[in-house]
Amino acid sequence: MNKVKPKVLKSAEISGQRFCLNLSSRFLGVQGGGKFGSKTGQSLEFVEHREYQPGDDIRHIDWSAVARSDKLAIKLFREEITPHLDLLIDLSASMAINEEKFNALTALTAIFVKASYNSGFTNDSWLIKELCNKVEPSNLPLEKWPDFQADYKNNTGKTIFNYPPKLRSGTVRVVISDLFWNQEPMGILQRLSDGAAAVIIIQLVSKADIDPNIYGNMRVIDSESGEALELICDETLIAEYKTNFNRHRQYWKECCTKSGAVFSFIEAEELLKDFVPNDLIKNEVLILGY
Repeated sequence: MNKVKPKVLKSAEISGQRFCLNLSSRFLGVQGGGKFGSKTGQSLEFVEHREYQPGDDIRHIDWSAVARSDKLAIKLFREEITPHLDLLIDLSASMAINEEKFNALTALTAIFVKASYNSGFTNDSWLIKELCNKVEPSNLPLEKWPDFQADYKNNTGKTIFNYPPKLRSGTVRVVISDLFWNQEPMGILQRLSDGAAAVIIIQLVSKADIDPNIYGNMRVIDSESGEALELICDETLIAEYKTNFNRHRQYWKECCTKSGAVFSFIEAEELLKDFVPNDLIKNEVLILGY
């Protein structure tokens, strides 16, 4: 159950070849086409003038503009940069609660890696367990990634909050997780947003997470903590669970909106039907490249 399936990986990579990251019109610092970042400096593209301020480099004073207005003005340019994707993958045990969920995690990972290459992005992938471990080298095929198993029996939200990965400035950051964390979302989002060009949070769940079809006397064991709980699962309890699940999802979505992040919701079984992440297309994170 908790292993990369070659058939799933191949289908996801074929699908991923169709997509590109579509962030140019939404996020400052990641531009389409020439992929420029806004800074003052040497570049190919002039942007605008700005009034001279003490400390500005006098080499950027536009003397022709001074002659026209009698005011010191400097030229602003877009500095050419290489866009970069950081992909953070939750490998807690709940991400492999069933085969469909882990297969969908594999598929989303492969789709983003392919889409980043199609878009001219460099990329790093981070496996989140007790620490945030970077896959090296960055171009290592997914089937050869070390320790790509969702078996961490603890809270990966706590890992991101207490031991965030050392990410370079100006990167696009994508998190794939079921978000079954007890950390306050804004705290985690602040960690991820620091210096980021964009943050995308993807909540990946299975049908069993959304609508658990369990009734009667149950001994429920937490897949991560191992804690056991004796329950009588009836319609009232299931309804309470669904309410809490939807409230948690909505709260994450609201926190993402407040922090400027994009929130996307993916159901594992739906993704595996055709390997097309429809909600990411709807949110303009991915587009068909060719």
